[in-house]
Amino acid sequence: MNNKLSCKEARILMMGLIDNELSNDNKLVVMEHINSCSACQTQFDSFNKLKEEEIIMNDLPLSEEIFDEYWTHVYNRIERATGWVILSIGTIITLTYAAYMMLKTFFYDESEPMVLKFGVAFLAIGLIIVFVSVLREKLRIRKSDKYRRILR
Repeated sequence: MNNKLSCKEARILMMGLIDNELSNDNKLVVMEHINSCSACQTQFDSFNKLKEEEIIMNDLPLSEEIFDEYWTHVYNRIERATGWVILSIGTIITLTYAAYMMLKTFFYDESEPMVLKFGVAFLAIGLIIVFVSVLREKLRIRKSDKYRRILR
């Protein structure tokens, strides 16, 4: 490593210095730069404070209540996500079947070209999927929409 570092290079190596991951030669070069650059000295001090806080946080015991609450939230999110997927699939299947039943005579009419039948089928399925997707998104956003009271 050369003896002169840019600030960018020094900042990249600072965490290695703090974590004691640099060779002795590299430590000297980085420290030389930090001691000669006030901006990097400030950054290095900030990194040191962050490292000290990390050490303090790692030593703090976490209660069982915190772990239980965390896992409860994880399970709730998994259950809700699974529920939404199943609900969406069920709605798509049901609405697709309803659309098929409404267009059944159209599909059985042999005078209609097959391309038109495929086009109508894809159009109906696409509309149903978009409808379910938008409805699901609106329901999800509804509880966190900070502007919902303005529209009332």
